[in-house]
Amino acid sequence: MVKIKICGMTNLDDCQAAVDLGVDFIGFVFYKRSKRYIEPASVRQITEQLHGTAKTVGIFVEERDEEIEGLIDLCGLDFAQVYNSKSATNRISVVRVGETVPEVAGDGLILFDSYSEGFGGSGRPFNIGILKHHEALERAFIAGGIDEENVFEAIALKPYGVDLVSSVEKHRGKKDIAKMKNFVKKVRSFEL
Repeated sequence: MVKIKICGMTNLDDCQAAVDLGVDFIGFVFYKRSKRYIEPASVRQITEQLHGTAKTVGIFVEERDEEIEGLIDLCGLDFAQVYNSKSATNRISVVRVGETVPEVAGDGLILFDSYSEGFGGSGRPFNIGILKHHEALERAFIAGGIDEENVFEAIALKPYGVDLVSSVEKHRGKKDIAKMKNFVKKVRSFEL
């Protein structure tokens, strides 16, 4: 069963709603220049309330390895989604996809995201088809503009999971519960 990962979470109500809908991974942005940034103390309060009902992920862009490890411990996170770190524990390495099939080194989970000037959550899709038969799909999330319209194309590639942010938001940092529900229902219907 393909995993569903929703990032850019900023409050307990959205996280609990996602868990209740059957979302497998929820992500918190620690990149301070993001409009979806959340304070570590708030993340810790949320993860304590969730009691391990979903895997939790910290999204790190510029932070040093020591800072990442400290935040993982402080917040009780399961994974670190990283753009630059090669040594973070339980990392999900971001691979930014442009016009060509990206090479992937190492092992562990990865996330294919559309190349953009910023970092993540742009809502801009990329040509998902170029990942067809990629050797890393079974350990990869596909992100980058994933929504109800293109999710079947992504799932057909048989990735580990799909990742989304902006397509299930009312506005940056606040999720739309109805959109999350519709998205989860659509993903699960594909697998019947």
